[in-house]
Amino acid sequence: MGRAGGRGATGAAARVPAWLFLREFLRNPGAMGALCPSSERLAARIAHQVDLSQEGWIVELGAGTGAVTEALLRHGVRPERLIVIERSRYLVRHLRSRFPQVRVILGDACDGSALIEDCVPLAAVVSGLPLRSLSAEQVARVTRAWCAGIGPEVKVIQFTYAPRGASAWSDAGLTWRTDETVWGNLPPARVEVFTR
Repeated sequence: MGRAGGRGATGAAARVPAWLFLREFLRNPGAMGALCPSSERLAARIAHQVDLSQEGWIVELGAGTGAVTEALLRHGVRPERLIVIERSRYLVRHLRSRFPQVRVILGDACDGSALIEDCVPLAAVVSGLPLRSLSAEQVARVTRAWCAGIGPEVKVIQFTYAPRGASAWSDAGLTWRTDETVWGNLPPARVEVFTR
């Protein structure tokens, strides 16, 4: 991982995520949700929503190649406080190599907090899951599973490429707090924040 602060790989290793992301997209487009990883600008806006003063673990769902993971570390999240959940074993291998101090779990976000039973309390759940390209059943399982285990101070941060519309997090019982459109991302994306 580079120096403290969590800088990502450089040189040849930094180019690896693009082809790795494309390969995973071709294998399972619905699970990836986009043709390329989140831009640095989008990742930074997502990370900025995490309150570093809030006690507890930061959980990232669907880390892909680690664009948001890197942004969270740059934002100041300590690596030992960050848990990444990813269901692709190839991406998990990449993430563990790129971020050796971060706890990376091979698992399905549908299993909710059962994946992290020993890690309470939570401070934030950062979701890179493509909720609009997953089945309705998967989306309901993910959102219900994670909403069940969070307290009133926990933020759920989700980005979406949909310019408007209701969120599955609201359907699962959370309250929308704010959103921001990141126009510099291709395509433009909205960063939404929810709480109980």
